[in-house]
Amino acid sequence: MAGQALKPIGRMTEAASAIQEAQDLTRRIQYSGPGDEVGRLAETLNRMLERLHRAYQVLEEAGAGMRRFVSDASHELRTPLTTIRGNVELLRKMGDTDPQTRAEALGDIAGEAERMSRLVSDLLALARADSGFRLEMGPVNLGTLLAEIIRQSSILAGEVAFTEVGAGALEGVSVRGNADSLKQLFLILLDNAFLYTGDGGSVQVEGRLQGDRVEVVVRDTGTGIAENDLPRIFDRFYRADKARQSGGTGLGLAIARWIVEQHGGTIGVQSRVGEGSAFTIRLPIA
Repeated sequence: MAGQALKPIGRMTEAASAIQEAQDLTRRIQYSGPGDEVGRLAETLNRMLERLHRAYQVLEEAGAGMRRFVSDASHELRTPLTTIRGNVELLRKMGDTDPQTRAEALGDIAGEAERMSRLVSDLLALARADSGFRLEMGPVNLGTLLAEIIRQSSILAGEVAFTEVGAGALEGVSVRGNADSLKQLFLILLDNAFLYTGDGGSVQVEGRLQGDRVEVVVRDTGTGIAENDLPRIFDRFYRADKARQSGGTGLGLAIARWIVEQHGGTIGVQSRVGEGSAFTIRLPIA
């Protein structure tokens, strides 16, 4: 009788050993008996296997993401380093015999060094995000902040028509946030808008209140984003084909999304190729 009663436990032990040897967490212990203590044990073991399977999947995805991140970062750093090294070798061989070429080589070195500096700063910002870093928050007058950003950005617009609508209506409206990070967020979006909008195009910043939230829309008439690229534009190092030609790092929008999430808000985009894009940031009013 004792042997007969222990047979299901023996079968579960054999099944658990087979799962361990095969390292296959998708398998489950098969039990068709009554819902007694042995049945509850089988159910508990299966739930434990399910949790382990999900945990390993998360670890594998995190590991794959980290490997992609390191690979992409290495690639992005290798390109400017190669350019700098090549120009240094050119200067060594040429000396002062050709002042114009020397000036061009020094300009290339300075430009690539600046690009590397921006990339390292972006990587540090994302490393802080991954480590669980939390921004220091306080009341921020969004209207005042936007007025300052618009004033500074008008200098960078060049031949692009830059306008604002409704930003004055946000004067006195406060959000709980970090002023420096919010400024970085809007400058990322405006820099992209100016970059992908040609001379004669337009960029507009619109501010408005929507219930208990404030909305800021950065709209441009630039090249737009292809529909198949839209789901991935906030991924790290992801750049659409047209964006790759601009020499960006592909980290700006990933940082923008992190800043928005830190403020308890959302960021969305609507875009059509050849017509332009509109990024909408929604933040809760303090």
